[in-house]
Amino acid sequence: MKRLAPYALGGALIGTVGGVALGLGVWWLVWAAWAAYFAVAEGIALFRSRSGDTLSEHVWALFAINLPGRPHREVTGAVRLRRFLLLAGLAWLVAHFLTGGLF
Repeated sequence: MKRLAPYALGGALIGTVGGVALGLGVWWLVWAAWAAYFAVAEGIALFRSRSGDTLSEHVWALFAINLPGRPHREVTGAVRLRRFLLLAGLAWLVAHFLTGGLF
């Protein structure tokens, strides 16, 4: 029974995968709920298949990505800045994940 108490409290390790300990806690639940919400929202958007529903379409609109069959959008200085910030942010995120948080 003593071994089960930490699991009931959500603070115990459930094992390791590739040397990484997997912990059950509140933040694990929050991130899992966020991922599930995103999957449902994106799934509904894909199922409805209306223009401007998906995350990709919102990103393309925000960064003025010119797509075939859609009106051409002018690339201004503000668009270039937004594109640079997207590229820098994604590059940082990849480096952050791959280096274990050194960046």
